[in-house]
Amino acid sequence: MKRRDCLKYVTLGGAAVAAAAYPSRAAGPVIQFRDLYNADASFSALALKLNGKPIQMRGFVAPPLKPDINFFVLTRFPLYKCPFCDTEAEWPANIVVVQPKQAIPTDVSLIDLKGRLSLGTKTDAKTGFVSRVRIEDARF
Repeated sequence: MKRRDCLKYVTLGGAAVAAAAYPSRAAGPVIQFRDLYNADASFSALALKLNGKPIQMRGFVAPPLKPDINFFVLTRFPLYKCPFCDTEAEWPANIVVVQPKQAIPTDVSLIDLKGRLSLGTKTDAKTGFVSRVRIEDARF
């Protein structure tokens, strides 16, 4: 066996062992906004099954509600102005509050993120913002 082949197999084997040793770092399944709710606005069976577990999601960063908050809102479609700042703007039905482990993005961009799904009504003490779905400890 050539040295290069030996190194290749050792490296691949080490990567497989490392991946198996850290199952908690698994990103979880990719879910979409439509996967969260039933037609009657109750949580879907999939959402309930994934509550508290790692997931992946893609969406647009909504404009920040306030500059000093520690979360942002992920939306299905891009928003270019704060829905609370203009009476004609409509807040989309498909939103998720994201509590990131890193700096909050400031541009309206499409992002892929990973985090822990959290369901249930919760009111942010600082802003009074009410959410039903959150992605906690998010990374993107």
